[in-house]
Amino acid sequence: MRKHLFLGVFLVLLIINPLTEGIYGRNAVLYMASHYALFALGMWMGLSEASRRFWIWRLIAGTGVALLAHVPLIFDVSAYNEVVRVILELGLFCGGFLVGSSFQAGGNVTSYILLGGWMTGDTALSVAFLLGDSAYSFPLSPYPVWQIKDAGIFMFLFMNVVAFFIIMKIFIGFLEKGELKGEGEGI
Repeated sequence: MRKHLFLGVFLVLLIINPLTEGIYGRNAVLYMASHYALFALGMWMGLSEASRRFWIWRLIAGTGVALLAHVPLIFDVSAYNEVVRVILELGLFCGGFLVGSSFQAGGNVTSYILLGGWMTGDTALSVAFLLGDSAYSFPLSPYPVWQIKDAGIFMFLFMNVVAFFIIMKIFIGFLEKGELKGEGEGI
């Protein structure tokens, strides 16, 4: 557990530090990549603290933080203001931790709903970015339209690669359990 905690703190400090914060204020793709990394890192850390106690409230709070982080006004203010950005990034890490700590308590149905919700939300945001939604680009945020579009492409590709591996893992799990019948068994 101590090694796990040390690695988590080290990775958070690698993602959130004065050098990277300066870059995030100028590069929308890296800023969105930091969102994924921090939320995923929080989930990973939260999995080791999984508990059934108040799991639904932790799940709602954690997903709520992720949603709030991408509301145009909050996203834009965090892009301009380093202090707000660090608070938002720590919030994403904590949100991931809350989701991770409640993940196993909800069972497979909850996991599938979360996967579908993430894919739906991420697709909507990446489409808004790809279309150059003015709420996410200059002058409201420091990012020019081309960077927002690049961030949309990154998000769409990243989400689909991750989703592919998650879906394949689920499918392989079904095959290993024998829950899917073979061709000769009268599907």
